[in-house]
Amino acid sequence: MNRLALKTLLALCIIRAVSGCALDAAPFEPNDRWAVLGDSITHNGYYHRYVELFYFTRFPNQPLDVINCGISGDTAAGALQRLQWDCLAAHPTVVSVMFGMNDIGRYLYEAGNAITNVEHLRTGRAETYDKTMRQLTRELLASGAKVMLVKPSIFDDTADLPRTNCPGLGAALSGFAQRVQAMADDFHLATVDFNGPLKAINAEQQTRDPHFTIVGADRIHPTQVGHLVMAYEFLHAQKPSGVVSRMVIDAAAIQAGALENCEVTDLKRQSNAIVFTCAERALPFPVEAAAKRALDYVPFTQEFNQETLQVRGLTPGQYELTIDGQNIHTSSAAELADGVNLADETNAPQLRQALQVLAALEKKWNAATKLRTIALCEHDAWPEAKHPVEASQMPAKLAAWTNKVSHISYLVDLASKYPDLKAHEDELRAQVQSAVDEARRVSQPRPHQFAIKSATN
Repeated sequence: MNRLALKTLLALCIIRAVSGCALDAAPFEPNDRWAVLGDSITHNGYYHRYVELFYFTRFPNQPLDVINCGISGDTAAGALQRLQWDCLAAHPTVVSVMFGMNDIGRYLYEAGNAITNVEHLRTGRAETYDKTMRQLTRELLASGAKVMLVKPSIFDDTADLPRTNCPGLGAALSGFAQRVQAMADDFHLATVDFNGPLKAINAEQQTRDPHFTIVGADRIHPTQVGHLVMAYEFLHAQKPSGVVSRMVIDAAAIQAGALENCEVTDLKRQSNAIVFTCAERALPFPVEAAAKRALDYVPFTQEFNQETLQVRGLTPGQYELTIDGQNIHTSSAAELADGVNLADETNAPQLRQALQVLAALEKKWNAATKLRTIALCEHDAWPEAKHPVEASQMPAKLAAWTNKVSHISYLVDLASKYPDLKAHEDELRAQVQSAVDEARRVSQPRPHQFAIKSATN
């Protein structure tokens, strides 16, 4: 890890020490249903996907249902309007809430925008946000769900980017984050901080590269790197187990030492190798290539992805590790005595199996995103509609809304997809469930044959 990355980690530690949170967020329990309520950063985001993937691989026998309740462009007020049909109807046991990016009124901060009485308008936006978020929290708590309040992610007004800037918006969103903490204190709820850590990473990295941003080129939407940072912060707040497994082998005595989340059997010396079978109870977390840079900014691997093999009592020299006959790597006796982390070994069957879980969940996420398009169109085109909405009722509403947002190509594109997606809504829901069933099936760990053989001639 380079010096700048270490400085970033130190800055994050300071932020957590100073800000803290009212209560620790509890890890999800078996059979929890987590509704992720938010705007486009949730709708099209990855942070909740990565948390879902973590729970599927770390706790394969503790089912967790994750329901994306994000809608692009939405606000806390919009969430209140759709709360019953788009969130509570799914009977969540836990709801996380993140709004702010659209509530704040970005146009009030655009460079060169001379708006009369702008400070009064900004203050009004902040007060409305506070009032609406509190009402949203009260209604969620009244439903019986546990509530986690998430401090909004950042607007990057410090990077040197071609996109139109909104000076002061970053600080204003940090003010919204402070309001979220105050709400959490008042309601005795846990918070997750996305704002402070993302801001700290930007501040450190931009000292070297002024074009760096942890969010996208639009200054708003985090990249997959940013979303893995956010997933880390979510997990850091919950503090689930960071151990995939811990295998300790005494090669001299031919016996297993301390074990965690695994069982070792058939341990023996065979020819010039130590061999054993290990049944682990979890899989490593598979980090996607597009998100891997996040590992430079947060200690995700150190805290949440430890699949440790320690082999003590080996004579000095080099040793080959194989799993199920597949060569994994060569390590020295000293390295094996200290312990090696198998979680990111691309040749290991455990990581290959974890990638199968990822592939199954990607099927779920693709179908769920299409369902979010249906929800967005119905919410935006006909906000007062009673649900479920019949397809035959939508054409006139959709046409009027499309005309209203004709300057926003993203929304026009979604509107054009609505009729076909609505016709296949039941099929899409079935695809979501089928993919979840597949992910649960392939997430079940399997026993593997380990061999440690001298590689010294």
